[in-house]
Amino acid sequence: MRTGGQGLVTVLMSTILIGCSPAGLGLGPQAPPRTYDLVTLASFPSSRVARRPWQIVVHEPTAIRALAGDRIMIKPAPAEIVYFPKAVWSDRLTRLVQARLIETLQRSGRFAAVSNGRERVEADLEITTEIRDFQIELVSGDATAIVAVFSKLVDQRRGRVVASRGFSAHSPAGADHVGAGVEALNTALQNVLPEVARWAAAARYKAPAERVDRQRERSYEPPRQPPAQDEDPAPEQAPTPKDGLISRKMKG
Repeated sequence: MRTGGQGLVTVLMSTILIGCSPAGLGLGPQAPPRTYDLVTLASFPSSRVARRPWQIVVHEPTAIRALAGDRIMIKPAPAEIVYFPKAVWSDRLTRLVQARLIETLQRSGRFAAVSNGRERVEADLEITTEIRDFQIELVSGDATAIVAVFSKLVDQRRGRVVASRGFSAHSPAGADHVGAGVEALNTALQNVLPEVARWAAAARYKAPAERVDRQRERSYEPPRQPPAQDEDPAPEQAPTPKDGLISRKMKG
């Protein structure tokens, strides 16, 4: 599909024209930008990886300044950066990716707990991530969303990197407007994040024994006791005859 590349050129031209307009020069009222969000998959793909007794902290990713903000990037050439006009993310990109990665790890059901580091959680492992690509590019004349991250799994107790790996995905933009570009970026991200979750769950790491024991204690449920049955009432004892009756019977 070549219309994506032509549409991207149109977007670039409109960016230039908006910058030259009275509103773009700050001489008139400016309409608020349209706001877009990143979304995760509603359900996590099944896997044979067992649940891990680990508590994970996901830190806010790092990125170059051109990516770290709330603007939606376009790269018409390898060394050129522009942005979709009048369109922004709902938060800075690094915080959005952190939130969606946490959601993905939680929905995977493979970890004892997942938090953002601002909570008072004694974590076993930390995930640090660098966002290397998150933009629409012209690939062979077509507009394509490219998402690439590099993640490290860090054992904070021992101060060592347990594992590290890069993840990336491409997704074509089906049309020449910002909505299609955002949809393509979401599709690429939805391919990357589950891979990060599967990779983290498959890491060779053994939680400290005291951590596992405490978690077992929390999850342990004592066996239910059967309801107590009413005891059989004691048999009624015959009334003891009085001395007078006994003496009369003996005389008789």
